[in-house]
Amino acid sequence: MEAHCLGGFREVGRSAVYIKTDRGVIFDYGTKVETGEAPLFPKLRTTDLFITHGHLDHLGSSAYLFRKTHCNVYTTAATSDYLDLLLRDALKVAKLRDLPIRYSPTDIVALRRSIKKINYGDSIKLSPSTKVEVWDAGHIPGSALYVLNSQGKKILYTGDFKLEPTRVVAGARFDVESPDVLFTECTYSNREHPPRQEAEKQLYAAIKNTIDNGGIALLPVYAVRAPEILMILNQFGADWPIYLDGMAKDATNIALAHPEFVRDIDELHDAAENAIQLYENEERNNAIREPCVILTTGAAMEGGPIVHYMKQLYTREDCAIIFTGYQIPKTAGRYLLDTGQYILGAINLKVKMKILSFDFSAHAGRSELLKFIQKVSPQKVVCMHGDYCEKFATEVKSRFGIDAIAPKNGDVIRI
Repeated sequence: MEAHCLGGFREVGRSAVYIKTDRGVIFDYGTKVETGEAPLFPKLRTTDLFITHGHLDHLGSSAYLFRKTHCNVYTTAATSDYLDLLLRDALKVAKLRDLPIRYSPTDIVALRRSIKKINYGDSIKLSPSTKVEVWDAGHIPGSALYVLNSQGKKILYTGDFKLEPTRVVAGARFDVESPDVLFTECTYSNREHPPRQEAEKQLYAAIKNTIDNGGIALLPVYAVRAPEILMILNQFGADWPIYLDGMAKDATNIALAHPEFVRDIDELHDAAENAIQLYENEERNNAIREPCVILTTGAAMEGGPIVHYMKQLYTREDCAIIFTGYQIPKTAGRYLLDTGQYILGAINLKVKMKILSFDFSAHAGRSELLKFIQKVSPQKVVCMHGDYCEKFATEVKSRFGIDAIAPKNGDVIRI
């Protein structure tokens, strides 16, 4: 058995791992969001693709892979819906930013039609000697981690995961022991996240302070993050206008449509009912005439309704732009966070709004990663999806006495 490292090794983005057994199984086939780079293309026959969850760095090149290989594609119902939303938007962004385009709307339709929908607890038999188990990764609604059993070997691939619960999902749930190989994300292997409850209090206080001072609290969110922020505001009893714009509307509706993947669907329904959805610039201009909260895409500030709001509000010192997610390097959002300048194409604005950032990561923090590795007790750990993979592999080896490596893209691991 072999594992081919196609993408996401010693980097964050374009995750993809090819496992050669009697089948050719790929876990994830993403895109490097800031550059549009795809994973390496598999050199061997691909029979099956398992997508872990609805983020572009894990599924962004899946339509391209499907067009080229016509492989079987497996994922949860929620991820299938996120896939359609994200791939269509990624096409628009690629055209605007002159990024590589490898698939068409027709390819997305063909991929969606072919998807075999799976659920937590399923065991997918690919051949008499190969099966894949499906477990809850606790990352976002519908996120999964996979266990491949083949030829007497067991391989665990985490995708992105989180052990601790959030407002939206209950945290990872799995029954996996002693895999031969663990492929684990290590995005935050170098630091901890603040306690969720403390982050929620700080976020709410920042929003309330902005509104009490007569301003607009503008939150550029990753679409899938919107339901959690809505639920926080609802839980704290926010009594100001709350607006939902861009793909944040669609992602919230997807979560509502899949109650089986949401921790408390009634709470999400209540929170969503309190939000007013916006569609046109006239509605947006009316909304910002009074203090309010606006949750809108895009989180990286590279497109979407956020651009319109920035043009209208950038000179207002009573307003705040509030980030709740990681800002990818070389994006407009990251540059704004670092410099106070909003630069996008011909747009160049010196922003007078307050610029705030809070950590609402849906990834495992450092202690969660170590706890997870100790719990599943693998024979070998392969560190990926992080900027500190080599350092973390060294620590895992010294702490647990487990063989741990941080391969490069293109490497082949013998199992």
